[in-house]
Amino acid sequence: MEDGLLFELTDEIIDLIIFGMEDQGEDYYVNIQNGIVGSRSFILRDQNAANIDSTAIPVPEWHPSDGFQLMERFVAAIHNPVHKEALVDILSAGRGAFRNFKSYVKESEILSKQWYSHKDKIMRSRVVEWYNTNCDILKYKDIEENTDETENLILDDFVFRIDYSDQEDLIKCKAEVSIRENLDKRGKGIADFFIKRNILFLESPGVEALSVYAETLEGEYAGSITGGSFSDTDSDTKLGVVHSVWVEKKFRGMGLARHLIDQFLKEAVNRSIKTVLFELPGGSSELKSTLEARAASSIFTTMAVNIINL
Repeated sequence: MEDGLLFELTDEIIDLIIFGMEDQGEDYYVNIQNGIVGSRSFILRDQNAANIDSTAIPVPEWHPSDGFQLMERFVAAIHNPVHKEALVDILSAGRGAFRNFKSYVKESEILSKQWYSHKDKIMRSRVVEWYNTNCDILKYKDIEENTDETENLILDDFVFRIDYSDQEDLIKCKAEVSIRENLDKRGKGIADFFIKRNILFLESPGVEALSVYAETLEGEYAGSITGGSFSDTDSDTKLGVVHSVWVEKKFRGMGLARHLIDQFLKEAVNRSIKTVLFELPGGSSELKSTLEARAASSIFTTMAVNIINL
């Protein structure tokens, strides 16, 4: 194990973790010191420990619904109309969908390679995300994900648009959903305050709306990042502001939020924006890590005090 790291996340360990994720008949854990993957009883026996929580962490959650959504995303990205129609029918049939999907895919060598490549990239990305999340929790150093293949998958499977006039209402709705998902549980009225404040900002003189919209190749909404920009009249410097980053649940765990951020920053450069402020509601720790990797620094803190509990 390298100094400052959780167990070293090798390709072999990733494969074992993915195996454990897909095995619905057993709960699998990973030893936080050496990366050994096994069942609860195996880990306890191997470490001669009485408490699993002090020894290991569970592999990432992976339910049948995750597998089904993975197949849906694959089918949405297929260009061949014959294969697409056949697989859509299989998934729509419900009963036996998993078995019939795999049987159909195996009949075509090219389709089979595409499917297993798609599945492997998504699940490996999920494992790396899980690893880094646990590093944050346990105060270890994150690893840099080898994202070349995953990046290509995202860029191949999604379209990023700056011109979103036909989806403006949807993007505004998702921006509100993002804020409510993070803030409604923190107290009545807090989410409403930030939603109204953001609306007032975008309606202010000199403010130009700026958002990026992501959709699948089939035109299905996948996520968006919303904000705007304005110029400092004294220094003639343009400043960008991001109010929300939203990814539909079925597309999470793929690094799509990271791509939305990068696309927003790219467009900001095109508009001569020098600095972009990210106001992220709640405890968006994963997005915080993404921004810190892009040389972001914390400049402001907003805290809520529940006076009733004083």
